[in-house]
Amino acid sequence: MADKRRVVITGAGVVSPFGAGVDTLVNALLENRSGISTHTLLKEFPLMNSHVAGIVPEIDFSFIPRHYRRSMTKMSLFAMLCVTEALKTAGHAKAPAGTAVYIGSTVSSMQAWLDFSEKFLNKRLDLVKSTAVFQVMNHSPLANLQQALDIRGPGLGASNACATGLMNIGLAYQAIRQGTLESALAGGTDEYHPMMTGCFAIMNAASSQYNDAPARASRPFDKDRGGIVCSEGCGIVYLETLDSAKKRSANILAEITGFAANTETKSISHPSSDSIIECMSMALDSAGVTPREIDLVNAHATSTVDGDIEEAISIEKVFGKDPPVNSLKGHLGHTMAASGSMELIAVIHMMLGGKAAGTLNLDAVDPACAGIRHFTGTVECAVNTFVKNSFALGGTNTSMVLRRYGA
Repeated sequence: MADKRRVVITGAGVVSPFGAGVDTLVNALLENRSGISTHTLLKEFPLMNSHVAGIVPEIDFSFIPRHYRRSMTKMSLFAMLCVTEALKTAGHAKAPAGTAVYIGSTVSSMQAWLDFSEKFLNKRLDLVKSTAVFQVMNHSPLANLQQALDIRGPGLGASNACATGLMNIGLAYQAIRQGTLESALAGGTDEYHPMMTGCFAIMNAASSQYNDAPARASRPFDKDRGGIVCSEGCGIVYLETLDSAKKRSANILAEITGFAANTETKSISHPSSDSIIECMSMALDSAGVTPREIDLVNAHATSTVDGDIEEAISIEKVFGKDPPVNSLKGHLGHTMAASGSMELIAVIHMMLGGKAAGTLNLDAVDPACAGIRHFTGTVECAVNTFVKNSFALGGTNTSMVLRRYGA
């Protein structure tokens, strides 16, 4: 392992239901604010039991030349803003030569596909603009931002549903560590469409008990939780070798020390503690640390009944009751492909600032989730090493270990 290169994060960019920018996100979390609101369109569907969502507020994207914007949907626009911020905070005016891009989404733009399909079904292909093709490609955000920012390195983004953001950071980390790449931009992006909520409603996994109080709707680990609140946004980090960062005196946000991914094969929709335990244990082994060295676990915890229980059981089995555990989805809802990368960025900045946001809306812990050390509100928190979990429908599990550089 001694010949492997050390990998650090020196830049980060975020678009969240609170708006644009990492500082905007972190401040809102530490102030215990919710980004969830009522989505009136959801009320128009008779069988849609959830009426809440986390929507990115209006953002001015006019800085992107129009000829590039024409082939972009919201998720590409979000990614453009995040990459721009990530490069700026990393100290680069543009992506260095050879920089790879690992960015994905759960699916391509649902709205773009619906617009395309409507014209197709009405036999009016003459009304379909050629730019629509580039909006519905599965790697649309990846292609769009590389074209607009003239990033000529490889585009390698994975799409692993809700684990996409963390998976892409993990893949980029492994490639840089092994010497395949020198630097990369990595993360996930997603845009909201009511069909997202509809998918979870069909599975009885969408939050519906708090439609009249949207800020209370997402309740990880709480005994009164009832499901996911779908949201949108983007989170992108800039990774490079430690040697590269030191050579240019870059501000190092965090060092990635371990990553693991595995697949749950017992069920395509329900996680099991066995596979989660295996994934977190492999991540710790990869990092060369013991459970006792972990100061915080940032859980995936989406506010579903079964998912939160399985993760809580897993964390207790691996870490016991020592490290504090939080989920940021009480504030943000579930930002899908962006969740792993966005939440990772937030926790890194909490680590640097010495304060951590607890789980919002955790009024009474579900007894089945009570074996771990929950906390609420904002607390002083000395974190040097933490674990970030991100799981997905389809069975994908990912866990990453990060530490404060120099700790």
